[in-house]
Amino acid sequence: MLRSLVGSEMCIRDRYMGLKDRIRTLAYKNAIVKNRHMFEGKIVLDVGCGTGILSIFAAQAGAKHVYGIEFAAISSHAMKVVEQNGFKDQITIIRGKVEEVKLPIEKVDIIISEWMGYFLLYESMLDTVLYARDKWLATDGFILPDKAVLYVSTLEDEEYKSEKLEFWDNVYGITMPSIKRWVTTEPLVDVVNEKALNSNSCAILNIDIMKVTVKELDFAHEYQLTINRKDY
Repeated sequence: MLRSLVGSEMCIRDRYMGLKDRIRTLAYKNAIVKNRHMFEGKIVLDVGCGTGILSIFAAQAGAKHVYGIEFAAISSHAMKVVEQNGFKDQITIIRGKVEEVKLPIEKVDIIISEWMGYFLLYESMLDTVLYARDKWLATDGFILPDKAVLYVSTLEDEEYKSEKLEFWDNVYGITMPSIKRWVTTEPLVDVVNEKALNSNSCAILNIDIMKVTVKELDFAHEYQLTINRKDY
């Protein structure tokens, strides 16, 4: 029971943090509801629908019907959210893996998905979106978003470095240099103050989601950055 509660709570917390990201969520909402002419009367597939919010946006934009697929337990809550917002007849939530579920229709006009992971591709759902594209998307259909670009840059943040790295020099009187070295090799996801950036940015991956293959997502790319500050 405890394991079940913790798993459920973590899932809700992750969804909450995603929805609290106003820039990302409003970008999706505006792209959908402000393009009603593209959604009206269309059949839409929401891959990894989560709470069902993108499905509801699509319904608000006039979609004929929306199918939301979600493997996690939150799918049962998404069903209730859909009903509570008056879209029960317009949105169908299906619990299962995209690779395993069967849709009651052969093709969809539009695929929407909030698939992005850390560093764009790490723990992302793009491979699942591509599977759905190849299986269900009509020849004249489209995916939203249909483009993605990955940029790299450098930063210098002395306060952050002191907090995250120098902490290991004295942990309640104990030095832990091996852990400090380990921490420097671990990827970190965080919000960065724009003032901390100390170089230009460089695009290392440009994805056309309508055409890209899973194999092409395994990539290597040479790049060059120019440091534009001398306070390091």
